[in-house]
Amino acid sequence: RRDWMMNWQFNWFGWSFYLAIIACIFHLATAFFAGYQGMNKYLHDTFDYEKVNQEIDKRATLRDSALRNRTPPVERIDMWLEFSIAIIVLILLVLAYVLRPIYRPCCLPDLRDVHVVITGGSSGIGKELAKQFLDKHQARVTILARNQKRLDECRQELAPDNNERLVCLSVDVSGAYSAVQKAIEQACQYHGNRPVSILINNAGVFFARAFDETTPEEFEQMIRINYLGAVYCTKACLPYMRQLGSGRIVLVSSQAGQLGVFGYTSYCATKFALKGFAESLQMELARDNIYVTVAYPPDTDTPGLAQENISKPIETQLINETSGMLSAEEVAQKIITSTQKGSFSCWFGINGFLLESLTSGAQPITSTLELIAQTLTIGLARMIIVGLLNTFYGISKNKNLKKTK
Repeated sequence: RRDWMMNWQFNWFGWSFYLAIIACIFHLATAFFAGYQGMNKYLHDTFDYEKVNQEIDKRATLRDSALRNRTPPVERIDMWLEFSIAIIVLILLVLAYVLRPIYRPCCLPDLRDVHVVITGGSSGIGKELAKQFLDKHQARVTILARNQKRLDECRQELAPDNNERLVCLSVDVSGAYSAVQKAIEQACQYHGNRPVSILINNAGVFFARAFDETTPEEFEQMIRINYLGAVYCTKACLPYMRQLGSGRIVLVSSQAGQLGVFGYTSYCATKFALKGFAESLQMELARDNIYVTVAYPPDTDTPGLAQENISKPIETQLINETSGMLSAEEVAQKIITSTQKGSFSCWFGINGFLLESLTSGAQPITSTLELIAQTLTIGLARMIIVGLLNTFYGISKNKNLKKTK
């Protein structure tokens, strides 16, 4: 059991912090007591004029002696310099203790023969993730998707020589939980009963429509696939990760999961939900050595994005143009790196960093440097985001755009 290591009573840094505070309190109390005694003596002596005169002569003698043997200015400067350094060190110790990472995941440098499950892996980011896990890391990959035809094409492209490291299973992750559970069991059996080490919840649908034009059925579909699909797969894989004693769970969100965007009332809601799910889940799984990562990619050059652009409102297109576009290869590479490190957040580009700083809130941290960067830039990020919001609202309030639809 490692529970005792998490107790502050056995944390040497915590003891150092408390001892430093006690030492400061002791020195302050000593100084106060000495000052109090000196003041009492001074007040008592002021009523005895003979003693006052003697004290004046004594002080004059001491003054003359001090002038002859006074401490050089350099020594006084050294004394104040030492005192200042001690205070700075104490402040740094306090900050280091307060700002320490909540948990420290171990890096996973070697992913060879690690069982990775990727949902929605038949195209786009998921497909590129599977390719990199197979080619660069020699991992064992399971792809879950609905469309059997796409799965067959994906397998032919990624494993033309019938690579035993890849298995593609057709399952609707938003359907019955029992079907998802059965697919995970089949995947583990195929890979020699290897438990799932890494789960990447990438399956999702997205379309851009104004709220008035989105049907209740479309809201329900979005919630079932984008949110409940991730919940079902996570629940099905967790027993295997606990059996292994470690694991990684990745939730592929979006920058639309950090900022509300015109036309994404259904999509943004499901992506925002993933962050709340991840924060609560990480708190529960920290003691099990299982770590959660939330990825916030911007628009990515995939077939899904091209399909979305056909029916996307003009306002949404203009707003999305401000964030730029990345390739699926770039996004997949950054997600894998963050997964190996166990980082809670995976952001992309300067816009992603500003959004991450602004929306970090009460999410856990794994790096003190990351926390300091967020703390120092949150004010600037707020000013920049407000400027962008003014632009976005200017676009959405433009009545001429509505007439051109």
